[in-house]
Amino acid sequence: MNGKIIHDGIHGSMKLTGLILDLVKTPEFQRLRNIRQLGLAYLVYPGANHSRFEHSLGAWSIARRLAAEVGLSEDESMLLQVGALLHDIGHGPFSHTFESIYKHYVKEHDHMRLGQDIVLGKVNITESWNGGQIPEIIEDYGYDFEPADVANLILGKHEKRYLGQMLHGDVDVDQLDYLVRDAHYTGVAHGIIDLERLMKVLRIHDGELVVDEKGIEAVEGMMVARSLMYSRVYFHHTVKIAEGMLTRALEFALEEGHLWDFWKMTDCRVLVELEDLEGFPAEMVRRVKYRELYKAAVLANADELSTEEKRELLTAYRNVRRRQEIERALADAVGAREGEVILEFSIADLMLSEPRLKATEINVLLDDGSIQPLTRVTPLANALKRRQTPRWAVLIASPGEYVPKLRETWRKVLFS
Repeated sequence: MNGKIIHDGIHGSMKLTGLILDLVKTPEFQRLRNIRQLGLAYLVYPGANHSRFEHSLGAWSIARRLAAEVGLSEDESMLLQVGALLHDIGHGPFSHTFESIYKHYVKEHDHMRLGQDIVLGKVNITESWNGGQIPEIIEDYGYDFEPADVANLILGKHEKRYLGQMLHGDVDVDQLDYLVRDAHYTGVAHGIIDLERLMKVLRIHDGELVVDEKGIEAVEGMMVARSLMYSRVYFHHTVKIAEGMLTRALEFALEEGHLWDFWKMTDCRVLVELEDLEGFPAEMVRRVKYRELYKAAVLANADELSTEEKRELLTAYRNVRRRQEIERALADAVGAREGEVILEFSIADLMLSEPRLKATEINVLLDDGSIQPLTRVTPLANALKRRQTPRWAVLIASPGEYVPKLRETWRKVLFS
């Protein structure tokens, strides 16, 4: 069968044929070339310029290998491969950067729901091109699944539980690729995992994905890597400050009636559109472009907050309007302009961007044939559940001149 060879920096040469190749050729998938996998992390880790396109191909490559290792049928294997390839098709510019405001400003309220709608042909994310071909391509190949099956699998839902677990579970093809890939391109060794071993120790048992007892260490290593990458890279406070600044610029534009289709844009396009608006959005874009970022005034960990304070912050962060009110109050208290003080709350952010982080419940197939949750078999899984990731819970940032006063007044403003 004819195909194309793509050379990947992580998985080597990958041969694309048939349905996979035709899906990769679509405008919707090609768009992912222009969306950075790690948002604004390149401002801290200069090598982090890899794209959602590369990661999606990597997740597909691992899915193909895993399907063969666990003995999936041809139709199940292809369903998993297509789900892995398209799992990030709904991502907006800078990946997770704007995730916190989707629900407030866009009815398709997160990248996974958008991805589902794209696969079903309900949303055309590339209107200037001949988009919307994905459901027809899937149907034309005549496999024993429909676009709706792919769309559900992207959300981790399938009547065969093990298929959902392979794409959206505690140990899945998405995480296996992004941990290795992000570690490589950031140069941070924490994300290195034993991918080859993991491929060999995953099994299907009684309709679910399990790990052999002999593979416990490989799973522990993956979970440690994931936890450390969130602390060191994904929630690095400077990365979150830059993302917060760009998010506030977009919020300002949306409130003024601009960029309502931002979720369809690529990284470069959203920067150009925001900069063209001038005023506050343009200032934020220029600050991000030339790395003149706000300074961290407050980095408080979860232990410094009472349960009631955490609950209050969680409520505020989930409500864009309430969070904006708090930021205005903080700015007023220190004499800053609106938009010059930003508040980030990592606990709420993690719930949006990575609900799997505290998940350690993959089952272990013991040598005697019994099944036990990972947390029963190794104390490390429980320790990782309790580990605070990242180390800060509350981040407040502003231009340097307001930092001292913010440190004095933030608690009073937030919790009085």
